[in-house]
Amino acid sequence: RCAWAIAAALAAAFSIDGALGDYAPPRYTVDLDVDPEHRWDHVAAAEGAKFLRNFRTILASPKIQKYVPAAIAILGAELEAGRLFPAKLAAEFRGIARATGADPGELAVVGALYDLLASEDSPFSFKACTGVVAQSSSGEILHGRNLDYSFREQLSAITLVIDFTHGGKTLFTAVTFGVNPVFNTAVRWGSFSVSHNERDQGKLIENLWDLLVVGRPALFGRIRSVVEHTASFGEAVDFFAKVKLAAPGYIIVGGARPGEGAVVTRNRDDAVDVQRLDVAAGAWYLVETNYDHMAPPGDRDDRRHPLKRALNATGPDGLNASSLWSVLSVTRVHEEAGERAPLNNETIYSTVMQASDPTTFVTKVREGNRPASDEFVV
Repeated sequence: RCAWAIAAALAAAFSIDGALGDYAPPRYTVDLDVDPEHRWDHVAAAEGAKFLRNFRTILASPKIQKYVPAAIAILGAELEAGRLFPAKLAAEFRGIARATGADPGELAVVGALYDLLASEDSPFSFKACTGVVAQSSSGEILHGRNLDYSFREQLSAITLVIDFTHGGKTLFTAVTFGVNPVFNTAVRWGSFSVSHNERDQGKLIENLWDLLVVGRPALFGRIRSVVEHTASFGEAVDFFAKVKLAAPGYIIVGGARPGEGAVVTRNRDDAVDVQRLDVAAGAWYLVETNYDHMAPPGDRDDRRHPLKRALNATGPDGLNASSLWSVLSVTRVHEEAGERAPLNNETIYSTVMQASDPTTFVTKVREGNRPASDEFVV
């Protein structure tokens, strides 16, 4: 059995590495048993200068630069007050600031950037991410995501994979942007995986009120806390359905056992909907882009139907880490019908993860959009 697993992992890696220009980002280990203010010292030494250079380029964007000085001042104070992030996580931010020479307020803006920008009236709203959770005919749960955003050049350059250890064992693995302790793609081994897509609903002032006045912690910090401290799929879904948030979003969760897959559609205060895998009813996969599943996709942004065609062509019998990667890599679509490729010019990285099997985990920065098989367009 072990030999077969290793062979399958190597086969998957071979097919994934074949994508034109794709590459594995740097990978580091962060030890949760180390003092929080020093856990990231070695990552900061290797990646800190590149991280700050690229994030400062993003913060200098004409669309948002006029807001940045005030945000740094306000959120830096919030970080020190311990409201944006839990105490140990705030200590990690302070340690990273010390090790990189960054202003703590800059790092607070990085950690809360989603909460600051995700709304229907935001100067920088963006729709492009993809999330899939699916169950194979053998009962295995696989989770795939494309993270798409502007600033592809800068974010691609600082994408990292971080293995978080406790007691000498890897507790969870996450994909981060630079020396940054919060994230929206992660897997807690043996328990669940999680990814998050933007949902632009409500007003920016409501996000700011909840973040700065009400004092709700930043969403990516919430995700970090759940992955670190929650031990089961059910607990994770329940948390994401009920916790108060500073910004809306879609949270995709995959488990380690058959039937464990969900998409939680969130407002700031509560869940709009929790969609679950139901293999007996034919729902062996769930697809989420940036639109409520009960509503049509946006104009000329239909990534939902290309993904569904790809999954239907694969089928539960053909589902594995390699075939899910192919689903995420679809580029040939019916543009005349308003479709948009799941793998597009804003795709920064793709991840396939399986909470029950660490050997199938793969993250690649997407530098080349090689067309997928013609069979996925019907």
